[in-house]
Amino acid sequence: MNLTRALDVALPEIPARTLAQRPPRLDPGTTFREHLEDGKMVARVYVPSIGGMFKLTTQQWHIAQLFDGQRSYQDIAGLYSQQTGVQYDAEEIREFAGDLDAAEFWYKTAQEKNILLMQQSTEERRKKLKTRSKWADLSIVVFPAYNPDKFLTWLYNYTEFIYTPWFTILTLIGFAITLGISISHWSEIGRDTIEFYNFTHKTWGDVFILYALGMFVVAAHEYGHAHACKHYGGRVPAMGFALVYLTPAFYTDTTEGAVKGSRYQRLIISLAGIWAELIICSIATPIWWGTPPDSAIHDGAYFLMMLTGFMSLIVNWNPLMKLDGYHMLCEVLGIADLKEESTAYTSSWVRKHVWRLPAEVPYVPKRRRLGYVVYALLSGAYSYTVLYIVARFAGNVSRNFNPDWSFIPEIVVALFIFRSRIRLLVNFMKFVYLDKKDRVVAWFTPGHSLAVAALLALLLLLPLKQESVQGRFVLEPGQTATIRPHVPGVLTSVFVSEGQQVPAGAPLAALRNLPLQSDLERSRARLAMASDRVKDAALHYDGLGAAVKEREFLAADTKQLSSEMQHLQLTSPISGRVITPRVQDRVGSYVQEGSEVLQVADLSNMRARIYISEFDLRRVHPGAAAKVQIEGLWEKWDAQTISTAATSTEMDPELVEAAQLKGLNAPKYYLVELLVPNSQETLRPGMTGVARVYGQRRSLLAMGAEGLMNFFGRKLW
Repeated sequence: MNLTRALDVALPEIPARTLAQRPPRLDPGTTFREHLEDGKMVARVYVPSIGGMFKLTTQQWHIAQLFDGQRSYQDIAGLYSQQTGVQYDAEEIREFAGDLDAAEFWYKTAQEKNILLMQQSTEERRKKLKTRSKWADLSIVVFPAYNPDKFLTWLYNYTEFIYTPWFTILTLIGFAITLGISISHWSEIGRDTIEFYNFTHKTWGDVFILYALGMFVVAAHEYGHAHACKHYGGRVPAMGFALVYLTPAFYTDTTEGAVKGSRYQRLIISLAGIWAELIICSIATPIWWGTPPDSAIHDGAYFLMMLTGFMSLIVNWNPLMKLDGYHMLCEVLGIADLKEESTAYTSSWVRKHVWRLPAEVPYVPKRRRLGYVVYALLSGAYSYTVLYIVARFAGNVSRNFNPDWSFIPEIVVALFIFRSRIRLLVNFMKFVYLDKKDRVVAWFTPGHSLAVAALLALLLLLPLKQESVQGRFVLEPGQTATIRPHVPGVLTSVFVSEGQQVPAGAPLAALRNLPLQSDLERSRARLAMASDRVKDAALHYDGLGAAVKEREFLAADTKQLSSEMQHLQLTSPISGRVITPRVQDRVGSYVQEGSEVLQVADLSNMRARIYISEFDLRRVHPGAAAKVQIEGLWEKWDAQTISTAATSTEMDPELVEAAQLKGLNAPKYYLVELLVPNSQETLRPGMTGVARVYGQRRSLLAMGAEGLMNFFGRKLW
């Protein structure tokens, strides 16, 4: 017989029974405050031994306060009945205490905790330790926390001025200055914010600096919450550091502030973290604005701006995730668990009324139901979007260092992030299958099966799918005329401005060429003299032939010089708009023969040129319909295919990213030109977007068969 096993089984029972007979008691450090929530008075109770907050009704809290570890259940029942006049028996009090004990509400000494742990079996202890292990789930790696309460008390004594009116006004002025600088430089800051957060062009040095600055910003954010909690009389027993998907994240226990603070004070505690980040941003922005570019302090301030500025404000104040904005919204609405309640109601309603599954829908007042559904849908969509962005972020980081294999960490991170959701989806599908299996099998009678087969065949054979190919483009004018002088001269005047509509033949500019004018006047004078000599020779019948030849020569020379003089007046050969910027700035400059003066473009029709691969070229035919969509606009414009290049063309790197996989033979691309009617002249040259050219309609079966044949044709020929 195993003596150790016998002792392990027998010995712990004696103290366990002794302790089980002792009445429970409150934690000596328990704090509470009564609040009005949803029209009812509740007591928020903070238990420091477990760092948790409980919500009890006022009746439940009055009963819990009677547990001092000495009174028996019978004594507590009698005492409470005497105080309130409501009769309670010992069994009801015991059941109430047992419910709170299951939630670890009651205070336990270190010895009691150890004995309770010894009561568990080896397997149960292993499961609990695995669950509580800080390395059990690498999505959230939690490091040991420390108690910053003494440090915060010391810090608060020197920084209490933060909550004074004059400091608040000073910070608001700083925020206004930061906002003004951001608006005046938004074209640069907005573009760089997107570039900053997509992480596609970062070195390992940038990653290290951003990681260090990110830890500093997040730490300041959490200290802001802790500082506000201390200001309103709450203790901060724990502050720690964690890695959420390897991203630095600090956490702070401000539960006592949520218990003791009023609704306004709880709002300030939630706002304090964002306020601290905005203070950092208001300090960094003027430094970035006033320091020379490419200096270390300039770049460091710019990184802090990116971390604490516009994007951080959107993320933290967004009420769709359980961050500061969510907690502030819950305080404003008076609903403590808005996300959980709305998600539970919506998912249960869908299970019961859409999927017809056995589900119990939680009761929600009618005035809240629509809001719950809207919030649950928006919150779920936003949460999944954020998770997708995190996966894309991993891909961007790896793509910057190894584009050939960047898809592997991106897929791994995506599976790692969505693994719980995938597991839930699989379980839900299994549940739906098991619930509907019998009815589905019963429904598939021979007649129904034949109808379903006929419907599937019809869907496969009908030409429902229209072939299409797409490509990116940069809009160009349908027709462009470049105005160039045929003779040199000084540009004396310009009669048009940028964007002005001009008809064909309209004067655009005038040149002055003094030597040409002198030659013309001299040639005209000589022509007049030659004409007089021809008349004189005709009267005297002497030297008429020579005089006539001289006059003809001078007449041709004068005509040529007059034609050149006419070219000093520049006119538009087409109707359109002047697209040359700041053309008036060239007045007074000398223009060489054949140099460009200005351009006129016909914007009533635009051209969009897209690159189509050799595999998709067969789907494009002259005259085929097309659609173009400009980036940032919802509207789509009709277009028509004009021509297809006869030879392949190198792709424009501004439109299509170069292929990263060096081992594959890149396909050849052909230029397809589209004509886009633009009668309202809404479109402008230089706009970018995506064009889709439509081919003939084909059945799904034909498209699948063709793809299969092309595959074997390419690989087996």
